Formats: sequence, C-alpha cells, structure tokens
Amino acid sequence: MIHKHQRTYTHTIVVLGGTGHVGIPYIGEFLAQGFKVRILARSAERVTPRFPEAEVFRGSMMDAEAVRGAMEGADGAFLITPIGANDDTNIELRAARAAISAAHHARLPHLIFCSVIQPNVPSGIPLLDVKLAIEGLLEESGLPWSALRTGCYMEDWLEFRPSLLKRGIFFFPISPTHQLSFTSQRDVSRVAAELLRQDRILYGSLDVIEPAPRTLNEVARLYSEHLGRNVVHAGAFLLPLIKLLRPVVFRWLKPVLASKVLLASYFDSNNWIGDPSQLAAVLPGFRVTSMECYLEEKYEKNTITPEIGAALDAAQ
Repeated sequence: MIHKHQRTYTHTIVVLGGTGHVGIPYIGEFLAQGFKVRILARSAERVTPRFPEAEVFRGSMMDAEAVRGAMEGADGAFLITPIGANDDTNIELRAARAAISAAHHARLPHLIFCSVIQPNVPSGIPLLDVKLAIEGLLEESGLPWSALRTGCYMEDWLEFRPSLLKRGIFFFPISPTHQLSFTSQRDVSRVAAELLRQDRILYGSLDVIEPAPRTLNEVARLYSEHLGRNVVHAGAFLLPLIKLLRPVVFRWLKPVLASKVLLASYFDSNNWIGDPSQLAAVLPGFRVTSMECYLEEKYEKNTITPEIGAALDAAQ
C-alpha cells in the first residue's frame, strides 16, 4: 500500500481499471460521495498525488493476487475493463476473470461491473459483445454482483474537439440522425454508491442513462441554446475514410482506436437506446443528470449570451 488517509469513511470501494481517461471521473465522484476509495495501479507514484485522499495499491488488475489484496475488507469493487487493441477482447475477459477470482478469495460483498447498454440482438461489435460475455461470467460465478450499463458518455461526446465547437461545429464522425442514449459518468458512481449504501445487490444489469435518447442533430441544437449561437453537426463524411485507414494506419499506430472504428460504424447505422425506466424502478428517488443539466453546469461559470454569440459569429 502506497498511501493512507486518516479520514473516517462509512464505506470502502475498490476501483479496478480506474486510472485511465475513462476511470478517473469515477474515482473523483466516489470520493465526493464520501467513500473511502482504494485504487489498484501499476504506477502508484503517478496516481497518489492526483488522489491524495485515496489508498493506492501497487499492482496490475490482471494479477488476481494483487486484486485480492486491494479487495480485502472492502465493501465492494467497481470494475472497468480495459479496451483491447484491434478488436481483441481477451484483455477485457482476463481482467474480468482476475476480478472474479480475487472477489471469491477476498469474500467481497459486492462486485459492480461497468458495462454498456445492449441492443435487442447481438451486435457483432466486439466492444459491445464482450461486455455481455463478462456479465455472463459474473452470473455464472456465484458472486454477489451488479452490472451498471452506460450509454454514450456525456463527458466524452460533449467534449470532443472543443476547438471546433468554438467555431459553431459539433464534430463527430457518424451520422447525426440515429438516436443514442447518453450517460453522465457521475451518475454511474452515484448509483454504485447508493447500491452499496443500501446493501442492494442486483444479480443482473441496470441501464444508467438519461430519460430520452437524442440524435447528434438534437445535441447540436442543445449546444446552440447554451452557447447562444448556431451550432451544427459535422464529420459524418469522414467515417468512410476512417474505415479505409483502419487496417492500414490504425491497426499499427493506434490499435485501441482501431477497436473503436467498428463501434463508430455501428452508431452510424443503428440506434443505440437503453431502458431508462429500469433505474426509476430500482432507485425511485434518484435524479438522473440530463444533458440540459450537464451543459448548464458546464457553462454556468462562463455564460455566453445570444448577443455575445452573435458577436463571435461576426468576428469569424
């Protein structure tokens, strides 16, 4: 163990796979919820200064013994599996199996898996289908488990290419007409925290998404309202080129990004919609973060009036 903090907490949660771009917001919100957070990291010295309130354990999430050490005495663990390169899902399955083995040996009270919403039929997309396979492993394990299924992260999709957004372009290289469910990562941590507080185990999955799906055209219109200037979607024309470059360029230079190209192709041709009623049934009083609320909070300290927006447009 690298770091200890002397504050008193009511619950302890272990975050596995949380030191990357996707996981960091989860850690921050668990700390904000008043949880004692343990982080397993290969580069513990790099993580400790960023989260001084957390306990940082040195080790790999692929090492079941290291995972078990972090889990000992904890109330639960939150598992984020790493994306593999070039559509190889073995790394996700290995991480899940290590967590399951460690949870058995540590007698972990609750293993919570960060999954994704699933279509009604198998998608054929490795990044989606592997999450369903991991849910199957958890179901077969006999462990107390829950899977929180997320949609498109607002933190990623609404922050993509911000320099273009300043010019009135909401850039994303897929069709703007298909409906997508969105999730604030903060809500996922809040739901996980509430399940642990209530000692509630789902033994199944739960969609954690805002109440209604949106097209990217609708997202652009929402940005127009909050920025006080016209914002339009652009970028769909690039997807054919990205798909063409995938086996030649991304496979060697950006192998993880290569795994995401198939996912973008799926979003370009299909709706991706979860069931928001599930969360209301499980946690009736839970307030989901809508995209409107997310953008209001994002811009509340830097409000752009319609007059300022018009002036910015004229200046370009």
